[in-house]
Amino acid sequence: MPGLDAAVERALQLQLQQAPPFSEQALASVERLGVLRPVDITDLARLTNLRTLILVGYGGQDLSPLAGLPIVSLEIEVSAARGLEVIADLPTLRILRAKNNAISDIDVLNEGEHRFVEIDLTGNPLSDRGFREVVPQLHDRVPELRVSGEREWSLTRRLYAAGLPFDYYRDENGYWLCRPGLRYTDFPNADHLKIDPEEIEAILDRDPATIPAMFRNYES
Repeated sequence: MPGLDAAVERALQLQLQQAPPFSEQALASVERLGVLRPVDITDLARLTNLRTLILVGYGGQDLSPLAGLPIVSLEIEVSAARGLEVIADLPTLRILRAKNNAISDIDVLNEGEHRFVEIDLTGNPLSDRGFREVVPQLHDRVPELRVSGEREWSLTRRLYAAGLPFDYYRDENGYWLCRPGLRYTDFPNADHLKIDPEEIEAILDRDPATIPAMFRNYES
């Protein structure tokens, strides 16, 4: 299969327990796939029976190759994905876990006839409309909905406005800064920097351009 993304090829090899090239019949047998740090997901369109997809550290912004697939559960984390328009072409989708991406516009989640049971949008630079209007509407119709608190969300928005596509989020262990996608790190799913909101606010007020170097200091 010439041109297959190396990360997608590795994931398929593990799933199918065979070496490439893969036949169309083999690809059609794949119902669940997890891919770590892919650059190009074009060939996922060939997995015509895919039900569950996990993308971690996807370096691209485009999710359109997934259109038309029978995906029920989509998990895309610490990735450079910017939009969710593809969801309009995923009518079977019920679970969306999209933590720590570059997603701003989420209007599509309130369109169509999707019956979502779970959505997680934690750590995204949601637009003002998305955070203040769309999210409250989703709360009324999605049983399990998770988004960032206002402070983490506003700091993520400030980072993007400063030209830094980094996400700021909170979990049970504290506050974290991460670099989604592959532009700033080869390991977006790791090397998250633990930092309090007061410190981030002070740096953004003083000199946002120093933030990337904080990761280099941390990693060394």
